[in-house]
Amino acid sequence: MIYCEDLNRNLEICVASNGDKSDNLVKWYNSISNAKLHEREEYQKKTELLLLDTLFQHYPEMEIENLTGESPDFIINYKGKQIGIEVSEIINHFELKKKESYINHIFRTVEKLLAEYKSLYGIYHLNIDYIQEDFYQQPEQLIKEISSAITNNKKTKFVKHIRRTPHQKGVLLFLEYQLSLFDELHSDKILEVIEKKNTKYPLYNSKAKECWLVLVSNMHNIASRYSYIHAKEELEKVKSPFTKILHLENLYSQMMVIK
Repeated sequence: MIYCEDLNRNLEICVASNGDKSDNLVKWYNSISNAKLHEREEYQKKTELLLLDTLFQHYPEMEIENLTGESPDFIINYKGKQIGIEVSEIINHFELKKKESYINHIFRTVEKLLAEYKSLYGIYHLNIDYIQEDFYQQPEQLIKEISSAITNNKKTKFVKHIRRTPHQKGVLLFLEYQLSLFDELHSDKILEVIEKKNTKYPLYNSKAKECWLVLVSNMHNIASRYSYIHAKEELEKVKSPFTKILHLENLYSQMMVIK
């Protein structure tokens, strides 16, 4: 099942974080909505666009010429030069992907339940104990518990802490980012994606003068989060036909140039 609510939430957090700097992002997002794509294609394109938010913060002069193409994902105009952009999310914790889908479904349900209460509008970062197995066994009870925790601003069995920031367009829920000294992203995972994309480079290169590979750790998703990159020096040895390879993370909008 495709949950478009997750995309709308991600767009809202981009706008809340970047303000007027997100005007182009909203424009491009709406253009994809109006392109009459198949539901799954639309979801994929919007996902890829939002992954590039940090890239647009570092390169504000970029304009997207082709929003709906394939191989590469986007054609960008940057200082008069056409550049193909191929984007890929780096998944750090594959075992958490299924659990994350469950959590997102719970969060979107709670957001809908609380949407009518303007006094509760805000962005909520919840410190939730999602490791406990019974967390996944009683979704209806969990929805009630999270709703109660937000409404009463009190801890519960699963909600250990709530951090709220202002927001005027509804209730948005996120898992709080918890820094762990042992939460590494091994460089091998990044290199595997680069090697896979290298094999498809001829498809990308035929449509633009040069092509960039943009790898993104989506820090709003628990499956992509990391605290540090292990064996980062291995990335300096990478060989690739891509003109530029970047690694982005969207919590602090940091960018690392791999090539």
